[in-house]
Amino acid sequence: MILYYTNRQLSEKLEINLARWKRWSRSFLPPDPLGGMQSGYARQYAFKDLLKVFIGGHLLSHLKLSVPESRQVLDDLSPWMKKQGFFDWNGAKGGGADKTERAHPYRIYFCPLPPATTKNGYGFCYLIRHSVSFHAGGSAAERTATERMEEVLIQSEAPDGHAFLANPNVRIVNLTALVGDLVEKLGRHHP
Repeated sequence: MILYYTNRQLSEKLEINLARWKRWSRSFLPPDPLGGMQSGYARQYAFKDLLKVFIGGHLLSHLKLSVPESRQVLDDLSPWMKKQGFFDWNGAKGGGADKTERAHPYRIYFCPLPPATTKNGYGFCYLIRHSVSFHAGGSAAERTATERMEEVLIQSEAPDGHAFLANPNVRIVNLTALVGDLVEKLGRHHP
């Protein structure tokens, strides 16, 4: 069963000002084909749409990106997020609602591309890191930890994640925590 939410419901559940939520929605989603000022229908959001608005709002309010820059990040990352299952409400692989996924989060590092390499004056390259396994061991006097990371570079000229992270303009989004926070605020958990 697909759940739909209205602007007012989301504003209350997510504790975001209604006018701000509507502004974010207009910024990151196409016009609602059924809704509108004169139609009498309130916009309804499936999880995929509200996740895009929530992430876009995070990019605007917390990372201080502009609306066009935030849209670009969402456009660039949406195919990868879809492939990883972030847009699925039930049984999301990367959605982060269950405790095992939160233990191994997806973190997205991104930085601006040089203006000369972009067609509209702004663009980003991305490094997506995911901890695949973590093992702590050793004696009480000497602790050791081994962690295996999976990395995906998107639109990046960097040969590896270490070269990418050397850029002083890198910004970080813990996507798993952000989605987990959204799911928790909605009051629903994956089965």
